[in-house]
Amino acid sequence: MSTATDPQLDSLVGALVEANDQLLALYELASLSVDTLDEATAVVQILARAHKLLKTDSLALLSDPIHLVGDSEVFGPLLTANDAESLEHLRISTRGWDTVSVPTGWTITMVAITAGEPLALVAARKSKPFGTADRKLLNAVAKLLASVINTAQLHTEALEQAVIGRDHLIASELAQRALPESTPQVPGVDVFARSDPAHTSGGDLYAWSVVDGVLHFVMGDVAGKGLPAAITMTNVISAANASFRLSGSDGPAAILASMDEWLCESLSEREVFVTMLVGSYDPELARLRVANAGHSPVLYVSDGDVMDIAAHHPPVGVLPIEELLETTLTVSDGDVFLAGSDGLTEQQDASGAMFGDDRVVGLASAGCGLSAVDLGTRIFNEVESFAKSASQSDDRTLVCLTFGKST
Repeated sequence: MSTATDPQLDSLVGALVEANDQLLALYELASLSVDTLDEATAVVQILARAHKLLKTDSLALLSDPIHLVGDSEVFGPLLTANDAESLEHLRISTRGWDTVSVPTGWTITMVAITAGEPLALVAARKSKPFGTADRKLLNAVAKLLASVINTAQLHTEALEQAVIGRDHLIASELAQRALPESTPQVPGVDVFARSDPAHTSGGDLYAWSVVDGVLHFVMGDVAGKGLPAAITMTNVISAANASFRLSGSDGPAAILASMDEWLCESLSEREVFVTMLVGSYDPELARLRVANAGHSPVLYVSDGDVMDIAAHHPPVGVLPIEELLETTLTVSDGDVFLAGSDGLTEQQDASGAMFGDDRVVGLASAGCGLSAVDLGTRIFNEVESFAKSASQSDDRTLVCLTFGKST
């Protein structure tokens, strides 16, 4: 038999062997089980297997840091190249490396990887150029690396979000615990207070203190929602408790001014403000004094007549309080004082209609003779019934005082 066709036969056999090797390598690569979600460990596992399958002398994933398998001296953090095509690929695919060095007698090939940041998978051999089958296998390795890196990054992000969520939950719970747990016991007045945050954390607040027999109280609404509002809320409560002691004897306007001095600058810098109502009730004088800093609704009901106590000052954090203004009321049996947040009046139903101020006024007017707990609970129930399937869009907070000798 003539041997003229032997080179063709050898070439065919070689191609078949190469194709078979490629299939086996792809099968082995497909069967690779990466048993870690740690990005660096997973990358090294894949590179180690690919290094063996591709029979490379060096295989590197160019990123920061560089993961190397094989001859670690071939690639370094600063590389030089004399191959224009490789240079262009590397400029597109990586950051911080301009060129690739190709030592004498070596061949090099690379594949760009899209995995959240520019990367390049670079393979090098001292002999035997990379063929089509090698490049296909290198592409398969690159896709596997991209998938593993993306999965690891998503896992890391999920863990970080879980930690952030847990920290927010703890901080929010601590903020809600800043609200008083019990109501004050003062002759002649019954007190109700309740705050239902729309989310895990809220910015509505109330606080009180009895100093020398006089009940001082504050009700406020921090602009904004979520954890920042909740943290601001705790600062406002701290300022209120301190101001009750320092300025309580001078009345609610002085308490408000003291709180403003504590809070105004820091709130202004963060472009946050707090609408606030401060009140003082003296049972011996049967006198209620109120200072309103931009808060609504604030109502006083006597003999069925409803007085809307308008704002004396802008919200805290807008402008410094320079003049002490307040309203003084002489209370009688059956009178009602009520301060709520806009989460009550602006609650919408499924059609988009709001509960509104008029409904709150009507409930307050009809509440004379009820205890503060009964009236406050009725208002919350009415708002909830009105909303029906509509979600709670804002914090709902109410402070209610009812007056009477038998209270």
